[in-house]
Amino acid sequence: MTGLTADTRVLRSRHWSLRISRRAAVVCGILSGLLLVLLVAALMIGEYVVTPAALVQTLLGDPPARLDGFFVLGRRLPRALVAIVVGASLAVAGAVFQTLTRNPLASPDVIGISSGASVGAVAVFLVWGGSLDQAAIGAVVGALVIAAVIVLLTARSGLHGVQLILTGVALSAIAMAVVDYVLTQVFVASATTAQTWLVGSLQGRGWSDLVPAVIALALITPLLIRMAPDARMMALGDSVSTALGVRTVRARWMLLAAATVLVAIAVATAGPISFVALVAPHIARRLAGTPSFLAAALVGALLLLAGDLVAQYAFPAPIPVGAVTITIGGAFFLWLLWREGARRG
Repeated sequence: MTGLTADTRVLRSRHWSLRISRRAAVVCGILSGLLLVLLVAALMIGEYVVTPAALVQTLLGDPPARLDGFFVLGRRLPRALVAIVVGASLAVAGAVFQTLTRNPLASPDVIGISSGASVGAVAVFLVWGGSLDQAAIGAVVGALVIAAVIVLLTARSGLHGVQLILTGVALSAIAMAVVDYVLTQVFVASATTAQTWLVGSLQGRGWSDLVPAVIALALITPLLIRMAPDARMMALGDSVSTALGVRTVRARWMLLAAATVLVAIAVATAGPISFVALVAPHIARRLAGTPSFLAAALVGALLLLAGDLVAQYAFPAPIPVGAVTITIGGAFFLWLLWREGARRG
């Protein structure tokens, strides 16, 4: 996994080196093109159709009509960009968890990180009467607390194996029980708002929601680029990675913290959207032929943006995007469980 192949090229300088897979680079280029096409479609289609010429003029700052500027710049562009950033964040976090644990079933929503973020956000919003913007702080705290508990409970066995999945499922069940209890103790209107958020929705998301998600992703990305070689070696096992010079404990904590922050910000922005973090890294690995954070991010962005378009226009009335990702991800999860069972059997 760490060796060079005919498909691999290495760029070096005096202070750094970068390994590039030609197949992964081609796949990332194609995924970027598809994402751009999907973004253009998201800006044009809807009850009010924007023509290609009007779209170009609007993006250049000279909309031919007020409605063009309102729909493209005021509603569709920020919502689409939120979908891209949140999908990328969840996918990268899922790739990190699956690499660290060496478990294909590990993802933030399966092992309870997303549920912890949900508890924190709901506590701020419903118990302490904060706004949805303030709930972002609660989501970060909740996700970090659950991550710390998982680390403590799996300290002896390490962040891998069946124990991790079972621990995460148990913590997730407890967290959602807390959420359900809180929902029964508040006003119906507040509970309805929180319940819609808990499914995962991009409805009404605007520029103010995009800013913190972009900042978090921009701050975490350099760390992930720097830690990517260590992550690839850690996927071979602690003893092998340690022999190759990786400071595994330090690297594990840094990657875990980075992934947890990405999940927390994504959940605070759009709610606990399920299964993107589980599905996207698997699809990216199959396409690129190697683990790639960039490929995972692009697949996650594509999945969530496409899912949001389906949620908006494929049904008589718009539905939360989380309902779409749950349906797709649930089927993928069952297939993954069947494949793992067949492999071990």
